[in-house]
Amino acid sequence: MACNRLVATLYLVLAGCAVLVAPASAQHFKQVNGSLTQVAAGRTEVFGIGLANQIYRYSPGTKAFVLIPGSLAQVAVGGGSLSQKDEIWGVGTSGQILHFSFGFKAFVQVPGSLAHIVVGEGRTGTCHYYEVWGVDASDNIFRYDYCAKLFKQIPGSLSVIATGGGSVWGLNGSAQIYYYDFNAASFAQIPGSLQQIAVSGNAVWGLDGSGNLYQYEIRLGQFVNWSFGIAQVAAGGDGSWAISPSPPYVVSFIDVGTFTDSVSMSQIAVGYGAGVWAIDSSNRVYTFVRP
Repeated sequence: MACNRLVATLYLVLAGCAVLVAPASAQHFKQVNGSLTQVAAGRTEVFGIGLANQIYRYSPGTKAFVLIPGSLAQVAVGGGSLSQKDEIWGVGTSGQILHFSFGFKAFVQVPGSLAHIVVGEGRTGTCHYYEVWGVDASDNIFRYDYCAKLFKQIPGSLSVIATGGGSVWGLNGSAQIYYYDFNAASFAQIPGSLQQIAVSGNAVWGLDGSGNLYQYEIRLGQFVNWSFGIAQVAAGGDGSWAISPSPPYVVSFIDVGTFTDSVSMSQIAVGYGAGVWAIDSSNRVYTFVRP
């Protein structure tokens, strides 16, 4: 806890002073060719959505985004490990559910309709070796069953859902917080109120409507205030990151060190090996480069 408090203090000092912890040449956000409205990263795969809902897949060999067939309103990437590839799922512009086929190198439609979808690590030897969850336009909750090859409705109502490290969290329309209890096979409420939630293998972060940042403390069973003045939080195997909404639009490396950059970011995505990606207010794309 003492270490966490120290890191939080460093974050606040740096956010206020706009100091770069390391020279830009050592670690910085480097622009990548292309314009995107959303980017999503997993263990090895990075996908993006263009200004007209086009789908792009990042090619590490050419260091560029390559157009692939189809159109999407939202894309989710994750669940990759040493023994299995990332899964890539998407939601179409009319709520269609689409699943990326590595064989066809294109998205294939799956029965059902969703407004938002997420994917993360699952449990080997089960019908959920990836955790693929979604919510529809009426806040109904669905989980994909790989044995039955379909989405099954889960009791409850959520407007926001997140998964990472094998855990699943969500927020309902009243900003109440829930996590999925796998033993009880149901969602359980946690005290507090949030507008955003982000999950990685070892951390759960949340933002309230005033931009206050919270981290879930498992021993206390509640979210504890960490910082303030945050517009977005994202988490993954490549760390926990946040964006400040005011100049210099700080991007901060929260839990391993503290990093700031003066590039104005509107969205950040954190992978589980594929790196940290960001989009600025002009839809330009960046990837975080370490020395």
